[in-house]
Amino acid sequence: MSIVLSHTTAKAVYQAAHSVSAKGIESCNPVAIYGSCPTGTLLDAAAEWLTKHDVSLDANDSLEVMVFDCRNARYAMDCRCHVSSKRFSCSRFIELEDNIYIVGVELCALQAATYLPFRELVEYYFELCGAYSLGTGSSSSYTERFPLTSTERLKQFFNSITRCDGLALARKAIQCVRDGCRSPMETAFVMMLTLPKSEGGLGIKGVETDYEVKVTAAAKGLTRRKKFFMDAYLKKSRTDVEYNGFYHDAEENRAIDEERKNALASMGYGIITVSRYSFMHASAFVRVMEAIQRKEGIRPSRLPKDFQIMQEDLRLFVLRRFIEERKRIREQLRQDSEDRQRIDLEKAALEGITLNDPTINEVPAIDDMQTVEPDSPLFDQTSSLTPEGRVFGAGNQAG
Repeated sequence: MSIVLSHTTAKAVYQAAHSVSAKGIESCNPVAIYGSCPTGTLLDAAAEWLTKHDVSLDANDSLEVMVFDCRNARYAMDCRCHVSSKRFSCSRFIELEDNIYIVGVELCALQAATYLPFRELVEYYFELCGAYSLGTGSSSSYTERFPLTSTERLKQFFNSITRCDGLALARKAIQCVRDGCRSPMETAFVMMLTLPKSEGGLGIKGVETDYEVKVTAAAKGLTRRKKFFMDAYLKKSRTDVEYNGFYHDAEENRAIDEERKNALASMGYGIITVSRYSFMHASAFVRVMEAIQRKEGIRPSRLPKDFQIMQEDLRLFVLRRFIEERKRIREQLRQDSEDRQRIDLEKAALEGITLNDPTINEVPAIDDMQTVEPDSPLFDQTSSLTPEGRVFGAGNQAG
């Protein structure tokens, strides 16, 4: 007997154990795949494998598995069992270890279309085709890794099958996805360009990400580099749209950016820079998007009614993790400040000091131990004996 991990469990595996996707070289045994049966022993073995590979599921999620015979579903205890009436090629499965299998990346992507809404599905496909992983949580942190698939491979798989749950949504979502995004923030911005206007995007089809441009002979004197990679290249208007995060704020990196800008301009490319600030602030972002609309010849009259409201809704969606992270940091800073104030008050109470006493900073009156004689060699200088480093002149002799 065997077990096939699928749906959200497979998604969690690929987001945590990235090297698994490289194991799918040989086609799996069809008897093991189509005869899969999630017994208690196999479920325990699968759970042990997940733990060993640091794959964490959401608190309320149970293991999700796939069977091809409804009679085998009766063995599924303490898990969610999906019965498939369609028999996919055995090359669409990967063997993790003896008797434990997982759906391949492309099949996992198709299954995601049965439980993720459209925007989240597009976002997930960007992650699969990009050089990063967000993991299973809601944090904005991410891990760099190689792309697990490509838009071409996903399109080929989606077009090779018919009459399957989620297929229509998967085909629609993959049209908005581009290969090679290197961070979630790049994905967030590209989604603003590629998603349909009805979703708040600009619906630009001619967008390429991580686009390579070789430096021409005429521009070689303007840069030390032989080629550039554009975050988002708009083919119609020959425009390079660059997202500049914190990395670009360093003085040396600003100089490199200037070289790049001058070289590309001399080669006939337009350049629009999107800073982290302009992305995170609604009014500044509207101006950036307006500049892109003009470059691409997108007329306001061709946009849906209430487009700016939809655009802002989409911006808040693609930035939701970063906005929540910013709120969390601000709350942590506020809490830290309150904790410091509380500690200071407790310390002052122990030492018998009232922090709001208006006399606490008054300089004490001069006593005999603080007298400076006129003939003192330190006369008219700051005395180390005076409180607060106070200076006394000839008129301050002891009476």
